[in-house]
Amino acid sequence: MGKASSAKKIARAARAGGRASGVRQRNLLFPGAIASIVVLGVLMVGFSVREHRADANTVPPLAGKEGLPGDHWHASYGFYVCGEWMPSLPEWHDTAGIHSHGDGVIHIHPFGEAGAGRNATIGTFLEEAPDVSLSDDKLELGEESWETGETECDGEKGELVIARWKDVQTTEDDPGLVYENFNDLRFREDGEGYTIAFVPEGETDIPKPESSAQLAELGAIDSGNPSGTTVPGDPGSTLPGDPGSTLPGETTVPPAPGETTVPPAPGETTVPTTAPPAPPEGEG
Repeated sequence: MGKASSAKKIARAARAGGRASGVRQRNLLFPGAIASIVVLGVLMVGFSVREHRADANTVPPLAGKEGLPGDHWHASYGFYVCGEWMPSLPEWHDTAGIHSHGDGVIHIHPFGEAGAGRNATIGTFLEEAPDVSLSDDKLELGEESWETGETECDGEKGELVIARWKDVQTTEDDPGLVYENFNDLRFREDGEGYTIAFVPEGETDIPKPESSAQLAELGAIDSGNPSGTTVPGDPGSTLPGDPGSTLPGETTVPPAPGETTVPPAPGETTVPTTAPPAPPEGEG
């Protein structure tokens, strides 16, 4: 019995030693795994930052740099809820360079990498916009909200969808329909159109934004005057399309050959340049 008892004690001690060794080994592996994850995360973040910085210079819309202007795009947009258009968002100014002037148009002219390349998205546009929030299943405008599968349209459960048109002002094609990842939806070129819609489930007949027909005109106002003419009412302005023209009904008379006209100085009284005619003989 004594030998058997001793053998059992030795076996238990060996098993205990093995477990202790295993515990120590696992304790050493855990910090190493955590450190590896942290290093990998730092490397991925660094790569992502470099990639987005490269985007600002290589992937449209491009940001301006070194005194050179970047891209200046425009897209029409609107919120269409259960068959009715919601009011356009008011004007606001953002830090990325993707905003609206209360005109139903998305103005896309990136100030830097935050609004350029793959960062030029619906999410970036709405991030600093007032009184609006959009997720994949809920739209909030002011005090109102509509949620996929919860809110009804005309007695039917509704859903969120974004209809997107390329060259929205002229195309007659049906839009592409997007049902998820709304805030990651990228602006890819000038002249697009986006209707952010809440409609009955399965509805695909979604209209273009109301500003679509005037997109080029609204964009030209924001971009300056591309025709090169000045705006009526500005000091020294001319009529549109007719540089140097006079106001309606006004006639200008050119000076006689060799004659030079000099405007009087402020406060100066003009004096005739020729002497008055002499009185007739016998008078005076």
